[in-house]
Amino acid sequence: MNLEGNTVLITGGNSGIGRALAEALHARGNKVIINNAGIMKVDDVARAIDEELVASAIATNFVAPIRLTGALLEHLKSQPSTTIINVSSVLGFVPLAWSGVYSSTKAALHSYSLSLRYKLRDASERVLELVPPWVQTDLLGSQNRNDPRAMPLDEFTAEVLRLLASDVVKIVVEKAKPLRENVGPHEGQLVN
Repeated sequence: MNLEGNTVLITGGNSGIGRALAEALHARGNKVIINNAGIMKVDDVARAIDEELVASAIATNFVAPIRLTGALLEHLKSQPSTTIINVSSVLGFVPLAWSGVYSSTKAALHSYSLSLRYKLRDASERVLELVPPWVQTDLLGSQNRNDPRAMPLDEFTAEVLRLLASDVVKIVVEKAKPLRENVGPHEGQLVN
C-alpha cells in the first residue's frame, strides 16, 4: 500500500489501535474512515452466557464492520485508491478461554475478511487484515494501558505502518507471530 493519498476504511479494532492508525495515516495525507469500537469482556462460555454481552460483542466487533463496509463500498469503489483494513486479533486464531465470545467475533471477522478480499480480487480496492497481539490500549480497562506484557501502542503503530508499505494482505507484527503461526494440532495448548 502506498502510505499517501489513499482512502482508508479501518474497521473492527478498539479505539486505541484504530485512533493511532487513523492519526498516523491521516498525517501522511490519507482520507481515513473509521469504525473502531471493539469491545472485549471476560465471559465464561461453560455457563449460561450473558445475553447482553453476546449481543453487544457480536454487534460491535462483527456486525458493525460488515454493515459499515457494505454501506460504504460503492463510495470506496469510486475513489482512485482504497484500502479496507479489518482489525481482527490473534485471538481469532488461538482463542483466549476467558474471553471466548470476543475471540469468536475476531475469528468471524477473519473469515469475512478472506471472503471480502476474494470477492474484490479484481477490483481496485485492497482488503487487508490486521492481526494485533495484546497491545497497550484501554480495551480491558486502564490497567491494560501500562501492562508490560502488552506491546506498546507506539511500537505497534510504527511496525504496522512499515508492514502497510509492503504488499502483504495480512498484517501480523512480530509480537503476534508466535500465536498466529501456532494454529494447528497444538493450538489448544495456548487457549488458557
